[in-house]
Amino acid sequence: MESRRSTIVSLFLLLAVALAMFADVLFAGGTRVVGHPGSDMFLQYFAWREFGFRELAKGNLALWNPYIFSGAPYFGGLQGALLYPPNWLFLFLPTPVAINWAEALHVFAIGTFMFFWMKQRGLCAAAGFFAGTLVMFCGAFFPHIFAGHLPQLSAMTWSPLIFCSIDAVFSRQRVSWSLVGMLAVAMQILAGFPQYVFYTGIIAGLYAALQLITRWNWRLASALLSIYAGGALLAAVQLLPAIQTTRETTRGFRLPFRFASMLSLPPENFVTLLAPDFFGQMAKYWGRWYLWETSLFIGVAGLAFAIYAALWCQRATKWRPLAVIFVCFLLALGAYTPFFGFLYAWVPGFDRFRGISKFGFLASLFLCLLVATGLDRLFRQRRIETSFIGAVFAGAAALGIAGWWSASAPSWARLMNASRASGQSYLFPQLYANAEFVAQSQHRAAMSLFVAAGVCALLGIILAFARREPRALFGLIALGATEMFVFAHGARPTFDSATIVNPDEKRFLEEHPGDYRIMNLANPNSAMLVGAQDMWGYEATVVRRYAEFMTWSQGGDPNEAMSYVKFARYDPLFAMLRLRYIFGQHGTELEIGDAPEAPMSHLHLVSSYRALPDRNAIFNALRSATFDPSREVILESEPEPKPSPAESAGTARIVVASTDALEIEADVEQPSILLITDAFTRSWRAVALAGSAQANYQLLPANYILRAVPLMAGHHHMRVEYARDAFAMGKWISILVGLAFLAALAWCWKNRFD
Repeated sequence: MESRRSTIVSLFLLLAVALAMFADVLFAGGTRVVGHPGSDMFLQYFAWREFGFRELAKGNLALWNPYIFSGAPYFGGLQGALLYPPNWLFLFLPTPVAINWAEALHVFAIGTFMFFWMKQRGLCAAAGFFAGTLVMFCGAFFPHIFAGHLPQLSAMTWSPLIFCSIDAVFSRQRVSWSLVGMLAVAMQILAGFPQYVFYTGIIAGLYAALQLITRWNWRLASALLSIYAGGALLAAVQLLPAIQTTRETTRGFRLPFRFASMLSLPPENFVTLLAPDFFGQMAKYWGRWYLWETSLFIGVAGLAFAIYAALWCQRATKWRPLAVIFVCFLLALGAYTPFFGFLYAWVPGFDRFRGISKFGFLASLFLCLLVATGLDRLFRQRRIETSFIGAVFAGAAALGIAGWWSASAPSWARLMNASRASGQSYLFPQLYANAEFVAQSQHRAAMSLFVAAGVCALLGIILAFARREPRALFGLIALGATEMFVFAHGARPTFDSATIVNPDEKRFLEEHPGDYRIMNLANPNSAMLVGAQDMWGYEATVVRRYAEFMTWSQGGDPNEAMSYVKFARYDPLFAMLRLRYIFGQHGTELEIGDAPEAPMSHLHLVSSYRALPDRNAIFNALRSATFDPSREVILESEPEPKPSPAESAGTARIVVASTDALEIEADVEQPSILLITDAFTRSWRAVALAGSAQANYQLLPANYILRAVPLMAGHHHMRVEYARDAFAMGKWISILVGLAFLAALAWCWKNRFD
């Protein structure tokens, strides 16, 4: 009863602090959203959620997104996370409200999972609560709210539960606990950010292996392996379309080493363990890369107890967490060690992601485990080592001296310029030359160290008092929780989501209806909110062929194509993508320009073609002075039937259009090629409908990036659709495995799973 009461109180307190963090936006309604107005929330995820769940509410699970990149995979890109149960809030609540509640609930959930992991390890409720609070507001997790990283936050949330299930398999000696791990892995996959699935899987494997070293058992090893195998099968409905999408997009190709090595953890950022603002706050961070990717802050009190556990706790309880922390930090350092080059070259997966500093989040989880372990020891023994108290006061003095040095250091500008000179800072370069900004940055760094010194001194005072009154240890929890809450609240801005769409742009598009594309260089994803079609977008799931073409059009190497293209010039070939208007921003004013070339229509009947063997030959032909995309199409194989060389005569029209399909009718007098000016992937196909002259249709790549369907003379009625085979197969696997999972869960419950 005492344990149950303490658990309920702890969970209630975790919920209370989570609600307190978000109270102003959870219950106010309106259009305000948590996140920075220059963040991915503004540029990507708000529109991503609005589009996907708007379609799902209409009964359409969108596999394809027609609004950006001239069309791109959506569901298989994972980040839409349509099947992730917590996201079903978006079906019932306005998008701004759903976003705020989703973030708050995930902050609470990660604290809860951390608490249960600590409880599974036999730690007291107070220590578990403190670990939960630290993880909720730590520098490796909470600042992603500032950055607007919805799927990242969702995926991170399930990591503690995976580690909890691993510990439970060993401590309870019951393989049934692997079911909890399977569910956590499946939820992490469905959450929509595969990089955290990959990194968590690596560390989970390491942690399980360290357990098996001293307690080898085939039964337990099988149970541990089933956690990821079962989780993947449960989430097959999402995984199989993701595999299909990966083959079609830039995600399926090796990243250039320079790009993959970006966002490694700079060694100097270990100072953020104690002084989170040493390199500036989130919006004015002058250190290397992004602060939300490279902050390690777990609080001064948290770090003190982690060090205490490392020095004073029993070896059996600390060596595995310490080993995991070491490996996590070694991996997080990325390109700052020679180890990353080996991983990139030889270990599958490390050449597919950038941001290896994300291993810092997993290191933070195990640091918080050490914190809870150390605090639990103090609560149980009710005796505090004098040497520890002395070390805390010595730390306070050292931090104070460091703060004094930072405040008076004459070489501060040189230190900041070293960050700028590295080429790894995203702050405006002119700020480094601004004397006022340099002085403010120096002052903030000093104040961050002084605050750390003050917290350390208060910690020492409470510890000294707790030698006589053990209940004062609860004051340590209050101090640490307050420290983390204040830090997190400073990284929690809001913006008005109504400003994502420029009202002048929306008004202009309403006044100029038509089937054409635009290019909004400032915020292309806003097209998803107004029902426009943009030639580009802001997301990594861009069709590989299309990215190659766009990179080439701007003078880049198509072999290095990614989702990042700097548009510096207009290419006449953009006309075949139906580009009509270009939107730019000059200060607060919207600038609208007509495309220099008249846009082509959605459907074209073409009689002339060339078949060329490879990409470079096609690109050369597209650039030739004789090529006219409205009269000729370049294919990669011979069409069947072949078009007549005479001028094509006929008509074609779209009968019905949805996200994943076009229903088309065409009447042609001689064999022709139907050119569809949307992005091509191998997953698109043409299916004959009733009354069509052909029983079967080919769908071929045209001009490398568009779609072509060869037609014989006669009447045609077809549906051009994005194939759902991978989704259908994954759906049935998930259903069958889900039923088996529920049956196993029921059996375990009946046989006293707890």
